[in-house]
Amino acid sequence: MILTNEFLVALPKDAAMQVLTDVPLIAPCLPGVSVTEAEADTKYAGEATVRLGPVKLTFSGRAEITEIDHTAHTASVRANGADKKGRGGAEATVTFQLKDDDAGGEDAPATRVLVRTDLALNGSIAQYGRASGLIEGVAQELTKEFAANLATVLTAEDGSAFDAGEISGLKLLVKAGIGRLKFGGDKAKNETGAV
Repeated sequence: MILTNEFLVALPKDAAMQVLTDVPLIAPCLPGVSVTEAEADTKYAGEATVRLGPVKLTFSGRAEITEIDHTAHTASVRANGADKKGRGGAEATVTFQLKDDDAGGEDAPATRVLVRTDLALNGSIAQYGRASGLIEGVAQELTKEFAANLATVLTAEDGSAFDAGEISGLKLLVKAGIGRLKFGGDKAKNETGAV
């Protein structure tokens, strides 16, 4: 399944590239994600927890930045994880592309970050992939929360650590559903119907 999302970072492209490839800095901005080990400058082990009503899924896995092109302002990350209770797993290749954006005007440079995720689910959790519109809505809401959390980190004057907390699946589902009702359909683009 292909998911595309985008968000703004209130930094010029070069600075945004440095921030977005600093995994220990940005990981706490992702709801439910924690880095448990830095295996190398580009390889990390971690966990992601999602609560969907009474069901709690905790994935343990690895992520690797496989490509960084500072000239083209692109980066690729490959990640995989398995649910700790053996209900399945997920694999994803995420590609980021940064573009200048004039949303902040001349005095406040901004960068638009385009995110393309190629996601594959396996095992019993693959049933969630059959509801691709639902996954798209949740991915859209996660992207919004990540962008808001990152903005908080970038504007913190005291350098305090940030923790986005656990992903609230119910909250994300409600937000995704409301967004679909308001805008009359899919907010994220799904380029294929395949899982």
